[in-house]
Amino acid sequence: MKLRRVVFYTLYILLLLPTWAQPSPGGEHSDSLQISLLTCTPGPEVYALYGHTAIRVQNLHTREDVVYNYGSFNMREPYFILKFMLGWLDYELGRTSFQQFSGHYLYDGCDIHEQVLNLTAVEKARMLAKLQENYKAENRGYRYNFLYDNCSTRPRDIIESVVDGKLLWSENETTTSSYRDLMHECNARWPWSRLGVDLVLGQEADRLITSREQEFLPNYLLHHLNEAKIQDETGATRPIVGKTEKHNHWIAMDESKEFFLSPMQCVMLLLVLALLLGWQERKRRKLYWGVDVVLWAAQGVAGLLVFILFFFSEHPTVGSNWLLWVFNPIPLIYIPFMIYSRRKQRKEPFLVFWLVWLLLFVCVSGWIPQQLPLESLWATAVLAVRAGSHVMYDYYKPKSERRS
Repeated sequence: MKLRRVVFYTLYILLLLPTWAQPSPGGEHSDSLQISLLTCTPGPEVYALYGHTAIRVQNLHTREDVVYNYGSFNMREPYFILKFMLGWLDYELGRTSFQQFSGHYLYDGCDIHEQVLNLTAVEKARMLAKLQENYKAENRGYRYNFLYDNCSTRPRDIIESVVDGKLLWSENETTTSSYRDLMHECNARWPWSRLGVDLVLGQEADRLITSREQEFLPNYLLHHLNEAKIQDETGATRPIVGKTEKHNHWIAMDESKEFFLSPMQCVMLLLVLALLLGWQERKRRKLYWGVDVVLWAAQGVAGLLVFILFFFSEHPTVGSNWLLWVFNPIPLIYIPFMIYSRRKQRKEPFLVFWLVWLLLFVCVSGWIPQQLPLESLWATAVLAVRAGSHVMYDYYKPKSERRS
């Protein structure tokens, strides 16, 4: 009887030994891992209008459930605003629980689309090891680029690097869309955000891009990945996405955070007011130049932003912005001279040049190789009307009323 028991337990141990001996990341079986790509739909905040991508790693054996997120940044970073403007801000790979990650986005009114990746045990172990290596303090930071290197492109590149064989996309040809077109899709219902993007993006944002370049937006990566396949060394293929799941948000998204008047409505209102003011000035032979101090200050501040981005920022496309023609710091520099001239009742020859400059921009705008926001052209018309009022006051009134 004792010999029978010894033989039984010996065989039992020998059968279990291969299972115990198989190592995997985290000390558990690698085939217990499930790795998914998470795509969050756009949220109500400006920074969330374009969606978000992250990687979910579940260990079904230990019930560990974490999310690796390439969209983390530190708002307490010294000179945060300046670094963000100039494209000098480093993002980093963050790690949090799925419960915390999903709770944040679901509460903000975003859906989360989960694509479970159809990877082998070896590929999953390789991907987890790469994520863990990238999460080390010395590796987690990277120079963020919102078109070429962001929270969407990084997960895609990691997936491509861990598969055995290669990842086949349905196509990688030039499309009929530009970077600007795709960003317009995201902020179509947010006109002020759209205008802000159009004011800083330059000519390069209007070139036609490939389907792969479209994947800087999470939603495009989501759809392209659904059609992608892994091809191994033998030529056999399998879909990269095994199954999909949707986590629905808990509350309706608040879309009422922008100003109730659209940019176009505001600029058209300004144009009407500028024309009425000019008519009153001609009628009363009086120039209300205090209004222009405010108007040109606003133009100069917007121009200062465009100027800084044009010459100093590392952000893509901003260095080819033709709006620098109108929106530049010149009005800020000129305001003190204008105030001095008006107080001394002197003519302002510079405004003759400025009026011609503004009208020239409007005339050639149709030939500029950049998609200009229509609001910028009407805003230029407002500025031209006010410059014209000064020119009319200085050079087109009775000699008895003129002062040199």
